[in-house]
Amino acid sequence: MIPEMCFAAVVLATVVGAIVAAKRSSDAFKERFPPISDAEFLARCSPGTNPEVALKVRRIVADYFAVEYERIYPSTRFIKDLGVD
Repeated sequence: MIPEMCFAAVVLATVVGAIVAAKRSSDAFKERFPPISDAEFLARCSPGTNPEVALKVRRIVADYFAVEYERIYPSTRFIKDLGVD
């Protein structure tokens, strides 16, 4: 009985730790990338960028990685900022 309780406590602590870490990461992301409009997004793009393509890519990235559309910047990095690899 005691080993099972210890195992359950370790699992619970691990899950709670993961939830807290994810929340902190989410809060840091939201602080670093406040929402911006399409106009501001396009203003931050490199000169010569096709606006239609840039906004379509922004929408695809937001949908695929389940990130708020307005928080995707032209400078957003997949691994470092979105945590995907």
